[in-house]
Amino acid sequence: MNHLVRILAALCVAAPPSACMAAPAQARDEGAATVRVEVASFRNARGTLSCRLFTDAASFPDGEGVRTVRARIDGAQAACVFEGLTPGTYAVAALHDENGNGRVDRNFVGIPSEGYGISNNRTYATASPKWDESRFTLAAREALVLRIRLRY
Repeated sequence: MNHLVRILAALCVAAPPSACMAAPAQARDEGAATVRVEVASFRNARGTLSCRLFTDAASFPDGEGVRTVRARIDGAQAACVFEGLTPGTYAVAALHDENGNGRVDRNFVGIPSEGYGISNNRTYATASPKWDESRFTLAAREALVLRIRLRY
């Protein structure tokens, strides 16, 4: 694989910079996996679906995560796609960001006032989802589809 990267780097001397940036990344992603998050339980089509990918319990579910994808709601459904993932353990938190402010809005008690869901669909009315109940394992080259139900 190092030989391929060196060849691609040599070819980049004459190529535009944008072309050179993508080639080595593709060489490293031979075992890359994909997670598609499908949601079809929206109470309305306002705002967007925001999906956040996590790799550890420490930041789950309210932290930054490792990647965030936003998707337009089309009718009563939307999907977020995470591509180029390495094999490992992950969890996903999904939010129906109805007002488009990029964060989870909460009521006076601290409970989310917008729809939210978690991989494996284990949500609680008065407690945060647990990492151990939400995590899943992703294999090399796997194309996993998660169907998340939102809780309002």
